Amino acid sequence: MGYLISQMLLCLLLAALLGFLIGWLLRAMTCNRKIAEIESSWTARLAALEAVDDLKKIEGIGPKIATLLNDNGIRTWAKLADTPVEALQAILRKAGDRFKMHDPSSWPDQARLAAEGRWQELDELQDILLGGREK
Repeated sequence: MGYLISQMLLCLLLAALLGFLIGWLLRAMTCNRKIAEIESSWTARLAALEAVDDLKKIEGIGPKIATLLNDNGIRTWAKLADTPVEALQAILRKAGDRFKMHDPSSWPDQARLAAEGRWQELDELQDILLGGREK
C-alpha cells in the first residue's frame, strides 16, 4: 500500500512540475511578444517626436503653414532647407487660395541657418525680411 501511495505522489509531483514548466514557457512567449510590440510602438513614437523642429521660427511660417508642411513630410529645418522653392510653392498652391500669397523663397536659406545653429545670422537675415520677403 505504501508503494502505491508513493507512486501516486510521484505522478502528481511530475504532473505539477510539467504543468508549471508548460505555463512558464507559454507565459514567456506571450510576454516577450507583447514587450516587443510595445517597444516598437514606443520607438516609432519617440522617433516621430525627436524628428520635429519648430518651423515657426522661420520668418513667414505661422502655425497653419507649419502644420501644412508637417503634413507634407517637412518636419525639420534640414528637410525644409533641402526642399526646392518650387516644391514649397506647389504645397502652398495645393492647400488653397489663402496660402498662395505666401512667398517661400527665403525659407530654405533661413532653415539652413537654423539647422546649422547659426542663430545670429538667422536673426540678421530675418531683420531684413517681412513675411519671408525682403522689406
